[in-house]
Amino acid sequence: MDEVVTHLRTATSTVVTTALKKAGQSKVRRTVVTRVHEAVKALALCHNVTPVRKGEENGESEESSSPAKQDGITDDDEGEVGAVSDDFTYQASSPDEVALVTWAETVGLSLITRDLTTMTLRSPHGQIMEYEILQIFPFTSESKRMGIIVRDQSTGEITFYLKGADVVMANIVQYNDWLEEESGNMAREGLRTLVVSKKVLSEEQYQDFEYRYSQAKVSLTERAAK
Repeated sequence: MDEVVTHLRTATSTVVTTALKKAGQSKVRRTVVTRVHEAVKALALCHNVTPVRKGEENGESEESSSPAKQDGITDDDEGEVGAVSDDFTYQASSPDEVALVTWAETVGLSLITRDLTTMTLRSPHGQIMEYEILQIFPFTSESKRMGIIVRDQSTGEITFYLKGADVVMANIVQYNDWLEEESGNMAREGLRTLVVSKKVLSEEQYQDFEYRYSQAKVSLTERAAK
């Protein structure tokens, strides 16, 4: 845990962040620090958790305190669960989602606001990172995965995050021996495994996807009506 905290603080320091922004689209060597940072950020962004400030739980309406449900996001677990941080109560339909976001906060990356279209994180150094939520793909028992597409408001970078069971994700992510080996080791220890992935999309790639996705939804609706 301490090692993760150290790597995250290093990755989100002002010096490192400035250097990465200056690098622009140039290829940056993926070190342990950057890998840890990317993994924690994926967990802090890819979920359906809503933070509610302490003392406001009873003051807000059900709609405003749970924007994820307004968007039609559902989960196999019924009802809402919550976990309390220093400033917020995290609420979601799944205790696993709350646990992951709470862990991300424990190591230094906190979810502080969320509504239907935006999400805000706070780094270990107090930096505010704002994201636009472009698409959400809810978890289902059939797909055994969930995803989200967000746009970094400071850089404009669009990223698709996807997480799910190793048996499902192994067929989606780029093949590597490490994933199969580590998942097998954890399974033999009786541990549950979760695979988290990301893909950076260009504006053109996202616009093409959005068009095809919209067409697919219309097609499915017409097919159901028939």
